[in-house]
Amino acid sequence: MSDLRAGVGGRVLAGRWRATPAHVRSLALGLVLVAAGVVLRRPDAVVLGGPLLLVALWATTRRPTTDPAVHARVGHPLLREGQATTWRATVEPHPDVEEVGLTLLPTPYTAYSPSSRSLSATTDGTEPTTVSLVCRSTRWGRRPLGPATVALTSPLGAFRWEPEPVSLAPIPTVPLPDSFTARVAVPRPDGLVGQNRSHHPGDGGELDQVRPFRFGDRLRRVHWPVSVRTGELHVTATHADQDSEILLLVDAMNDLGQSEGLGGSSSSLDNAVRAAGAIAEHYLRAGDRVGLIVLGARDLPPVTAAAGPHHLRRLLDALARTTVADGTVSDEKRLRSQLRHHVPAGTLAVILTPAVSPDVLAHAVGLSRRGISVVTVDTLPAHLATGDIPLERLAEVVATSADHPAESRLAWRLRLLERNREMARAREAGVPIVPWAGPGTLDLVLRDLGRRSRSPRVVSQ
Repeated sequence: MSDLRAGVGGRVLAGRWRATPAHVRSLALGLVLVAAGVVLRRPDAVVLGGPLLLVALWATTRRPTTDPAVHARVGHPLLREGQATTWRATVEPHPDVEEVGLTLLPTPYTAYSPSSRSLSATTDGTEPTTVSLVCRSTRWGRRPLGPATVALTSPLGAFRWEPEPVSLAPIPTVPLPDSFTARVAVPRPDGLVGQNRSHHPGDGGELDQVRPFRFGDRLRRVHWPVSVRTGELHVTATHADQDSEILLLVDAMNDLGQSEGLGGSSSSLDNAVRAAGAIAEHYLRAGDRVGLIVLGARDLPPVTAAAGPHHLRRLLDALARTTVADGTVSDEKRLRSQLRHHVPAGTLAVILTPAVSPDVLAHAVGLSRRGISVVTVDTLPAHLATGDIPLERLAEVVATSADHPAESRLAWRLRLLERNREMARAREAGVPIVPWAGPGTLDLVLRDLGRRSRSPRVVSQ
Protein backbone atom coordinates (compact mmCIF):
# COMPACT_ATOMS: atom_id res chain seq x y z
CA MET A 1 0.00 0.00 0.00
CA SER A 2 1.37 3.42 -0.92
CA ASP A 3 2.26 5.94 1.75
CA LEU A 4 0.65 9.31 0.96
CA ARG A 5 2.49 12.10 2.71
CA ALA A 6 1.77 15.80 2.45
CA GLY A 7 4.20 17.45 0.08
CA VAL A 8 4.82 20.85 -1.42
CA GLY A 9 1.99 21.58 -3.80
CA GLY A 10 0.12 18.35 -3.18
CA ARG A 11 0.97 14.80 -2.09
CA VAL A 12 4.12 12.74 -2.38
CA LEU A 13 3.47 9.23 -3.65
CA ALA A 14 5.38 6.16 -2.59
CA GLY A 15 5.50 2.68 -4.07
CA ARG A 16 8.02 0.10 -5.24
CA TRP A 17 9.38 -1.24 -8.48
CA ARG A 18 7.84 -4.45 -9.78
CA ALA A 19 8.64 -6.54 -12.84
CA THR A 20 6.15 -6.14 -15.65
CA PRO A 21 4.32 -9.17 -17.09
CA ALA A 22 6.11 -8.60 -20.40
CA HIS A 23 9.51 -8.80 -18.72
CA VAL A 24 8.56 -12.02 -16.89
CA ARG A 25 7.26 -13.58 -20.12
CA SER A 26 10.40 -12.58 -22.01
CA LEU A 27 12.68 -14.05 -19.36
CA ALA A 28 10.69 -17.27 -19.02
CA LEU A 29 10.21 -17.82 -22.75
CA GLY A 30 13.86 -17.08 -23.47
CA LEU A 31 15.02 -19.60 -20.87
CA VAL A 32 12.64 -22.28 -22.17
CA LEU A 33 13.61 -21.81 -25.82
CA VAL A 34 17.35 -21.70 -25.15
CA ALA A 35 17.18 -24.74 -22.86
CA ALA A 36 15.05 -26.65 -25.35
CA GLY A 37 17.39 -25.77 -28.18
CA VAL A 38 20.45 -26.99 -26.25
CA VAL A 39 18.82 -30.20 -25.05
CA LEU A 40 17.08 -31.07 -28.31
CA ARG A 41 19.89 -29.69 -30.47
CA ARG A 42 17.58 -27.25 -32.20
CA PRO A 43 19.52 -24.18 -33.30
CA ASP A 44 16.34 -22.50 -34.47
CA ALA A 45 14.97 -22.50 -30.89
CA VAL A 46 18.23 -20.97 -29.66
CA VAL A 47 18.01 -18.28 -32.35
CA LEU A 48 14.46 -17.45 -31.30
CA GLY A 49 15.03 -17.52 -27.53
CA GLY A 50 18.49 -16.03 -27.40
CA PRO A 51 17.55 -12.38 -28.09
CA LEU A 52 14.67 -12.58 -25.64
CA LEU A 53 16.89 -13.97 -22.91
CA LEU A 54 19.68 -11.46 -23.55
CA VAL A 55 17.33 -8.47 -23.43
CA ALA A 56 15.63 -9.80 -20.28
CA LEU A 57 18.96 -10.39 -18.53
CA TRP A 58 20.27 -6.98 -19.54
CA ALA A 59 17.09 -5.30 -18.24
CA THR A 60 17.36 -7.28 -14.99
CA THR A 61 20.89 -6.03 -14.41
CA ARG A 62 19.59 -2.46 -14.79
CA ARG A 63 16.76 -2.90 -12.32
CA PRO A 64 16.01 0.43 -10.60
CA THR A 65 17.26 0.58 -7.03
CA THR A 66 15.89 3.94 -5.88
CA ASP A 67 12.32 5.23 -5.77
CA PRO A 68 11.36 8.28 -7.83
CA ALA A 69 9.85 11.40 -6.26
CA VAL A 70 6.32 11.88 -7.59
CA HIS A 71 4.02 14.76 -6.59
CA ALA A 72 0.28 14.69 -7.26
CA ARG A 73 -1.96 17.74 -6.93
CA VAL A 74 -4.94 19.59 -8.36
CA GLY A 75 -4.36 22.97 -9.94
CA HIS A 76 -7.14 24.93 -8.18
CA PRO A 77 -8.64 24.55 -4.69
CA LEU A 78 -11.99 26.00 -5.75
CA LEU A 79 -14.00 26.05 -8.98
CA ARG A 80 -17.12 27.66 -10.33
CA GLU A 81 -19.51 25.83 -12.57
CA GLY A 82 -18.00 25.60 -16.02
CA GLN A 83 -14.43 26.24 -14.87
CA ALA A 84 -11.64 23.75 -15.42
CA THR A 85 -8.62 22.64 -13.43
CA THR A 86 -5.80 20.17 -13.97
CA TRP A 87 -4.92 16.94 -12.21
CA ARG A 88 -1.13 16.94 -12.28
CA ALA A 89 1.53 14.34 -11.61
CA THR A 90 5.09 15.68 -11.51
CA VAL A 91 8.09 13.34 -11.57
CA GLU A 92 11.44 14.65 -10.39
CA PRO A 93 14.49 13.81 -12.52
CA HIS A 94 15.33 10.10 -12.18
CA PRO A 95 17.70 8.14 -14.44
CA ASP A 96 15.61 4.95 -14.32
CA VAL A 97 12.33 6.49 -15.50
CA GLU A 98 11.57 6.41 -19.20
CA GLU A 99 7.78 6.92 -19.41
CA VAL A 100 5.09 8.42 -17.16
CA GLY A 101 1.42 7.43 -17.44
CA LEU A 102 -1.72 8.85 -15.80
CA THR A 103 -5.28 7.49 -15.82
CA LEU A 104 -8.21 9.10 -14.02
CA LEU A 105 -11.45 7.32 -13.16
CA PRO A 106 -14.61 9.20 -14.19
CA THR A 107 -16.32 11.60 -11.80
CA PRO A 108 -19.98 12.65 -12.21
CA TYR A 109 -20.60 16.04 -13.80
CA THR A 110 -17.00 16.34 -14.98
CA ALA A 111 -15.73 16.66 -18.55
CA TYR A 112 -12.16 15.63 -19.37
CA SER A 113 -9.59 16.55 -21.96
CA PRO A 114 -8.54 14.20 -23.42
CA SER A 115 -11.84 12.39 -23.20
CA SER A 116 -10.10 9.04 -22.69
CA ARG A 117 -8.91 10.31 -19.27
CA SER A 118 -5.49 8.80 -19.97
CA LEU A 119 -2.21 10.26 -21.16
CA SER A 120 1.49 9.55 -21.05
CA ALA A 121 4.80 11.33 -21.54
CA THR A 122 8.40 10.27 -22.05
CA THR A 123 11.33 11.66 -20.09
CA ASP A 124 15.09 11.62 -20.44
CA GLY A 125 15.63 11.70 -16.67
CA THR A 126 17.35 15.09 -16.61
CA GLU A 127 14.38 17.43 -16.08
CA PRO A 128 11.09 17.24 -14.14
CA THR A 129 8.24 15.75 -16.15
CA THR A 130 4.60 16.76 -15.61
CA VAL A 131 1.52 15.09 -17.03
CA SER A 132 -1.68 17.13 -16.72
CA LEU A 133 -5.27 16.06 -17.32
CA VAL A 134 -7.81 18.87 -17.76
CA CYS A 135 -10.99 18.42 -15.70
CA ARG A 136 -13.99 20.73 -16.22
CA SER A 137 -16.71 20.76 -13.56
CA THR A 138 -20.23 21.21 -14.95
CA ARG A 139 -22.29 21.20 -11.72
CA TRP A 140 -22.01 22.66 -8.23
CA GLY A 141 -21.10 20.39 -5.34
CA ARG A 142 -18.11 18.81 -3.61
CA ARG A 143 -16.65 15.93 -5.61
CA PRO A 144 -13.22 14.29 -5.64
CA LEU A 145 -11.44 13.98 -8.96
CA GLY A 146 -10.47 10.40 -9.46
CA PRO A 147 -9.07 8.30 -7.91
CA ALA A 148 -6.16 8.32 -10.30
CA THR A 149 -3.56 5.75 -11.26
CA VAL A 150 0.02 6.89 -11.84
CA ALA A 151 2.56 4.51 -13.39
CA LEU A 152 6.24 4.91 -14.24
CA THR A 153 8.19 2.46 -16.40
CA SER A 154 11.90 1.81 -16.65
CA PRO A 155 13.84 1.47 -19.95
CA LEU A 156 12.65 -1.39 -22.14
CA GLY A 157 9.45 -1.58 -20.05
CA ALA A 158 10.94 -4.21 -17.76
CA PHE A 159 9.91 -2.69 -14.42
CA ARG A 160 6.99 -0.50 -13.39
CA TRP A 161 6.63 1.78 -10.37
CA GLU A 162 2.93 2.10 -9.48
CA PRO A 163 1.47 3.28 -6.15
CA GLU A 164 -2.02 2.55 -4.96
CA PRO A 165 -4.81 4.62 -6.62
CA VAL A 166 -4.42 8.23 -5.52
CA SER A 167 -7.41 10.04 -4.00
CA LEU A 168 -7.02 13.76 -3.33
CA ALA A 169 -9.30 15.96 -1.26
CA PRO A 170 -12.70 16.81 -2.81
CA ILE A 171 -12.76 19.99 -4.86
CA PRO A 172 -15.73 22.29 -4.11
CA THR A 173 -17.54 23.69 -7.12
CA VAL A 174 -19.60 26.73 -6.16
CA PRO A 175 -22.76 27.45 -8.16
CA LEU A 176 -22.61 29.91 -11.00
CA PRO A 177 -25.29 32.45 -10.01
CA ASP A 178 -27.94 33.25 -12.57
CA SER A 179 -28.22 36.85 -13.73
CA PHE A 180 -30.46 38.72 -11.32
CA THR A 181 -31.29 42.37 -10.67
CA ALA A 182 -33.94 44.02 -8.53
CA ARG A 183 -34.82 47.65 -9.17
CA VAL A 184 -37.26 47.80 -6.26
CA ALA A 185 -35.89 48.27 -2.76
CA VAL A 186 -36.55 45.89 0.11
CA PRO A 187 -39.93 46.79 1.72
CA ARG A 188 -38.76 47.58 5.25
CA PRO A 189 -35.02 48.16 5.71
CA ASP A 190 -34.13 47.90 9.38
CA GLY A 191 -30.36 48.39 9.60
CA LEU A 192 -28.06 51.24 10.51
CA VAL A 193 -26.40 52.16 7.24
CA GLY A 194 -26.94 51.13 3.67
CA GLN A 195 -28.31 52.12 0.29
CA ASN A 196 -32.02 51.55 0.84
CA ARG A 197 -34.35 54.44 1.48
CA SER A 198 -35.98 54.33 4.90
CA HIS A 199 -39.40 55.68 5.75
CA HIS A 200 -37.83 57.62 8.63
CA PRO A 201 -36.00 60.97 8.33
CA GLY A 202 -32.27 61.05 8.86
CA ASP A 203 -28.94 61.52 7.15
CA GLY A 204 -29.18 60.23 3.63
CA GLY A 205 -29.01 61.15 0.00
CA GLU A 206 -32.70 61.30 -0.99
CA LEU A 207 -34.65 64.53 -0.39
CA ASP A 208 -37.68 64.35 1.90
CA GLN A 209 -38.77 67.98 2.28
CA VAL A 210 -37.63 71.56 2.84
CA ARG A 211 -38.70 72.72 6.31
CA PRO A 212 -37.96 75.60 8.69
CA PHE A 213 -34.73 75.58 10.63
CA ARG A 214 -34.80 73.87 14.05
CA PHE A 215 -32.34 73.91 16.89
CA GLY A 216 -29.73 71.26 16.24
CA ASP A 217 -29.90 71.33 12.44
CA ARG A 218 -26.54 71.50 10.72
CA LEU A 219 -25.64 74.63 8.81
CA ARG A 220 -24.65 72.63 5.77
CA ARG A 221 -28.31 71.64 5.47
CA VAL A 222 -29.46 75.24 5.00
CA HIS A 223 -31.37 75.69 1.77
CA TRP A 224 -30.35 79.21 0.79
CA PRO A 225 -32.73 79.87 -2.15
CA VAL A 226 -35.81 79.23 0.02
CA SER A 227 -34.26 81.02 3.00
CA VAL A 228 -33.58 84.18 0.94
CA ARG A 229 -37.04 84.10 -0.64
CA THR A 230 -38.92 83.68 2.67
CA GLY A 231 -36.62 85.63 4.95
CA GLU A 232 -36.36 82.65 7.36
CA LEU A 233 -33.82 79.88 7.53
CA HIS A 234 -34.94 76.64 5.90
CA VAL A 235 -33.10 73.37 5.76
CA THR A 236 -33.36 70.23 3.61
CA ALA A 237 -34.60 67.04 5.29
CA THR A 238 -33.63 63.68 3.82
CA HIS A 239 -34.63 60.08 4.24
CA ALA A 240 -32.26 57.87 6.18
CA ASP A 241 -30.27 55.29 4.25
CA GLN A 242 -30.47 51.87 5.87
CA ASP A 243 -29.42 48.37 4.98
CA SER A 244 -31.68 45.34 4.85
CA GLU A 245 -31.41 41.76 5.98
CA ILE A 246 -32.22 39.09 3.41
CA LEU A 247 -32.79 35.53 4.63
CA LEU A 248 -32.56 32.84 1.95
CA LEU A 249 -34.27 29.54 2.72
CA VAL A 250 -33.38 26.81 0.22
CA ASP A 251 -35.64 23.76 0.26
CA ALA A 252 -33.42 20.67 -0.06
CA MET A 253 -36.05 18.16 1.04
CA ASN A 254 -36.74 17.17 -2.57
CA ASP A 255 -34.82 17.35 -5.83
CA LEU A 256 -37.21 16.92 -8.75
CA GLY A 257 -36.01 16.64 -12.32
CA GLN A 258 -32.81 15.51 -13.94
CA SER A 259 -29.65 17.56 -13.58
CA GLU A 260 -27.42 17.53 -16.63
CA GLY A 261 -24.97 20.15 -15.41
CA LEU A 262 -24.20 23.53 -16.87
CA GLY A 263 -25.79 23.97 -20.29
CA GLY A 264 -28.24 21.09 -19.84
CA SER A 265 -31.53 20.60 -18.07
CA SER A 266 -31.76 21.66 -14.43
CA SER A 267 -33.45 20.03 -11.48
CA SER A 268 -35.43 21.89 -8.85
CA LEU A 269 -32.44 21.96 -6.49
CA ASP A 270 -30.24 23.30 -9.29
CA ASN A 271 -32.67 26.16 -9.82
CA ALA A 272 -32.86 26.87 -6.09
CA VAL A 273 -29.10 26.87 -5.51
CA ARG A 274 -28.27 29.03 -8.53
CA ALA A 275 -31.12 31.44 -7.79
CA ALA A 276 -29.99 31.73 -4.15
CA GLY A 277 -26.47 32.54 -5.33
CA ALA A 278 -27.78 35.20 -7.72
CA ILE A 279 -29.98 36.87 -5.10
CA ALA A 280 -27.18 36.81 -2.52
CA GLU A 281 -24.69 38.31 -4.95
CA HIS A 282 -27.08 41.11 -5.94
CA TYR A 283 -27.97 42.21 -2.41
CA LEU A 284 -24.44 41.87 -1.04
CA ARG A 285 -23.19 44.19 -3.76
CA ALA A 286 -25.90 46.64 -2.71
CA GLY A 287 -24.51 46.64 0.84
CA ASP A 288 -27.26 44.54 2.45
CA ARG A 289 -26.85 41.63 4.86
CA VAL A 290 -27.69 38.14 3.61
CA GLY A 291 -28.17 34.93 5.59
CA LEU A 292 -28.82 31.36 4.46
CA ILE A 293 -30.61 28.30 5.81
CA VAL A 294 -30.70 25.09 3.75
CA LEU A 295 -33.82 23.23 4.86
CA GLY A 296 -33.31 19.49 5.24
CA ALA A 297 -29.54 19.53 4.67
CA ARG A 298 -27.33 17.44 6.94
CA ASP A 299 -24.20 18.84 8.63
CA LEU A 300 -24.78 22.28 7.16
CA PRO A 301 -25.34 24.91 9.87
CA PRO A 302 -27.14 28.17 9.05
CA VAL A 303 -25.04 31.02 7.69
CA THR A 304 -25.52 34.11 9.85
CA ALA A 305 -26.51 37.26 7.99
CA ALA A 306 -23.54 39.49 7.19
CA ALA A 307 -22.35 41.84 4.48
CA GLY A 308 -19.27 42.20 2.31
CA PRO A 309 -17.66 40.39 -0.62
CA HIS A 310 -16.05 37.74 1.59
CA HIS A 311 -19.47 36.77 2.91
CA LEU A 312 -20.53 35.87 -0.65
CA ARG A 313 -17.75 33.28 -0.69
CA ARG A 314 -19.09 31.78 2.53
CA LEU A 315 -22.62 31.63 1.10
CA LEU A 316 -21.51 30.03 -2.16
CA ASP A 317 -19.39 27.49 -0.30
CA ALA A 318 -22.39 26.56 1.86
CA LEU A 319 -24.55 26.19 -1.25
CA ALA A 320 -21.90 23.95 -2.83
CA ARG A 321 -22.15 21.58 0.18
CA THR A 322 -25.92 21.27 -0.18
CA THR A 323 -27.21 17.72 -0.55
CA VAL A 324 -30.77 16.55 -0.96
CA ALA A 325 -32.41 14.90 2.06
CA ASP A 326 -32.98 11.16 2.11
CA GLY A 327 -36.64 11.44 3.12
CA THR A 328 -36.13 9.64 6.42
CA VAL A 329 -37.73 10.39 9.78
CA SER A 330 -34.55 12.14 10.94
CA ASP A 331 -34.78 14.48 7.95
CA GLU A 332 -38.34 15.41 8.90
CA LYS A 333 -37.24 16.11 12.47
CA ARG A 334 -34.34 18.20 11.22
CA LEU A 335 -36.70 20.20 9.01
CA ARG A 336 -39.06 20.95 11.89
CA SER A 337 -36.10 22.06 13.98
CA GLN A 338 -34.84 24.36 11.24
CA LEU A 339 -38.27 25.91 10.78
CA ARG A 340 -38.16 27.16 14.38
CA HIS A 341 -35.37 29.62 13.60
CA HIS A 342 -35.71 33.24 14.69
CA VAL A 343 -36.41 35.80 11.96
CA PRO A 344 -35.84 39.44 13.05
CA ALA A 345 -38.38 42.12 12.23
CA GLY A 346 -37.71 43.90 8.95
CA THR A 347 -36.17 40.83 7.32
CA LEU A 348 -37.05 39.86 3.77
CA ALA A 349 -37.40 36.06 3.71
CA VAL A 350 -36.95 34.52 0.26
CA ILE A 351 -38.00 30.86 0.21
CA LEU A 352 -36.81 28.84 -2.79
CA THR A 353 -38.80 25.63 -3.03
CA PRO A 354 -40.44 23.31 -5.58
CA ALA A 355 -43.56 23.67 -3.38
CA VAL A 356 -44.08 19.97 -2.91
CA SER A 357 -43.41 20.03 0.83
CA PRO A 358 -46.47 21.26 2.79
CA ASP A 359 -44.30 22.14 5.81
CA VAL A 360 -42.26 24.69 3.85
CA LEU A 361 -45.34 26.48 2.48
CA ALA A 362 -46.93 26.42 5.94
CA HIS A 363 -43.78 28.04 7.32
CA ALA A 364 -44.02 30.78 4.69
CA VAL A 365 -47.61 31.46 5.75
CA GLY A 366 -46.56 31.56 9.41
CA LEU A 367 -43.81 34.11 8.71
CA SER A 368 -46.23 36.30 6.77
CA ARG A 369 -48.75 36.27 9.62
CA ARG A 370 -46.00 37.43 11.99
CA GLY A 371 -45.44 40.50 9.85
CA ILE A 372 -42.33 39.25 8.03
CA SER A 373 -42.03 40.11 4.35
CA VAL A 374 -42.01 36.74 2.57
CA VAL A 375 -41.46 35.88 -1.09
CA THR A 376 -41.70 32.29 -2.31
CA VAL A 377 -39.84 31.38 -5.51
CA ASP A 378 -41.12 28.29 -7.31
CA THR A 379 -38.11 26.30 -8.50
CA LEU A 380 -39.94 23.32 -10.03
CA PRO A 381 -38.86 22.99 -13.70
CA ALA A 382 -41.62 24.16 -16.03
CA HIS A 383 -41.67 20.90 -18.02
CA LEU A 384 -42.50 18.99 -14.83
CA ALA A 385 -45.35 21.24 -13.68
CA THR A 386 -47.82 19.41 -15.89
CA GLY A 387 -49.45 16.02 -15.69
CA ASP A 388 -48.81 15.26 -19.38
CA ILE A 389 -45.09 14.76 -19.11
CA PRO A 390 -43.45 12.07 -21.28
CA LEU A 391 -42.93 8.63 -19.81
CA GLU A 392 -39.14 8.99 -19.92
CA ARG A 393 -39.46 12.13 -17.78
CA LEU A 394 -41.91 10.57 -15.35
CA ALA A 395 -39.14 8.72 -13.53
CA GLU A 396 -37.68 12.09 -12.47
CA VAL A 397 -40.61 12.86 -10.15
CA VAL A 398 -42.17 9.53 -9.05
CA ALA A 399 -41.09 5.93 -8.70
CA THR A 400 -42.35 4.48 -11.98
CA SER A 401 -43.04 0.92 -12.93
CA ALA A 402 -42.63 -0.40 -16.44
CA ASP A 403 -45.80 -2.46 -16.03
CA HIS A 404 -47.97 0.38 -14.67
CA PRO A 405 -47.00 3.71 -16.29
CA ALA A 406 -50.58 4.99 -16.22
CA GLU A 407 -50.76 4.65 -12.44
CA SER A 408 -47.48 6.55 -12.04
CA ARG A 409 -48.71 9.41 -14.21
CA LEU A 410 -51.98 9.51 -12.26
CA ALA A 411 -50.05 9.71 -8.98
CA TRP A 412 -48.05 12.71 -10.26
CA ARG A 413 -51.24 14.43 -11.43
CA LEU A 414 -52.77 14.01 -7.98
CA ARG A 415 -49.62 15.43 -6.40
CA LEU A 416 -49.77 18.42 -8.72
CA LEU A 417 -53.39 19.05 -7.73
CA GLU A 418 -52.40 19.01 -4.06
CA ARG A 419 -49.49 21.32 -4.85
CA ASN A 420 -51.75 23.80 -6.65
CA ARG A 421 -54.20 23.73 -3.75
CA GLU A 422 -51.46 24.40 -1.19
CA MET A 423 -50.03 27.23 -3.30
CA ALA A 424 -53.50 28.79 -3.64
CA ARG A 425 -53.94 28.71 0.13
CA ALA A 426 -50.56 30.37 0.60
CA ARG A 427 -51.45 33.13 -1.85
CA GLU A 428 -54.76 33.71 -0.06
CA ALA A 429 -52.79 34.10 3.18
CA GLY A 430 -50.72 36.87 1.59
CA VAL A 431 -47.64 34.92 0.48
CA PRO A 432 -46.66 35.75 -3.13
CA ILE A 433 -45.37 32.82 -5.19
CA VAL A 434 -43.47 33.54 -8.38
CA PRO A 435 -41.51 31.27 -10.73
CA TRP A 436 -37.83 31.98 -11.10
CA ALA A 437 -37.24 34.08 -14.21
CA GLY A 438 -33.87 35.76 -13.61
CA PRO A 439 -33.65 39.57 -13.68
CA GLY A 440 -36.76 41.31 -12.40
CA THR A 441 -38.23 38.18 -10.81
CA LEU A 442 -38.94 39.93 -7.51
CA ASP A 443 -39.64 43.49 -8.71
CA LEU A 444 -43.44 43.35 -8.83
CA VAL A 445 -43.60 41.31 -5.64
CA LEU A 446 -41.33 43.68 -3.71
CA ARG A 447 -43.32 46.66 -4.93
CA ASP A 448 -46.55 45.12 -3.66
CA LEU A 449 -44.91 44.17 -0.36
CA GLY A 450 -43.66 47.73 0.02
CA ARG A 451 -47.16 49.12 -0.38
CA ARG A 452 -48.54 46.52 1.99
CA SER A 453 -45.92 47.31 4.64
CA ARG A 454 -47.05 50.96 4.79
CA SER A 455 -50.66 50.01 5.48
CA PRO A 456 -51.96 48.92 8.91
CA ARG A 457 -52.36 45.20 9.37
CA VAL A 458 -53.03 42.64 12.09
CA VAL A 459 -50.21 40.26 12.89
CA SER A 460 -50.01 37.28 15.24
CA GLN A 461 -47.43 37.34 18.02
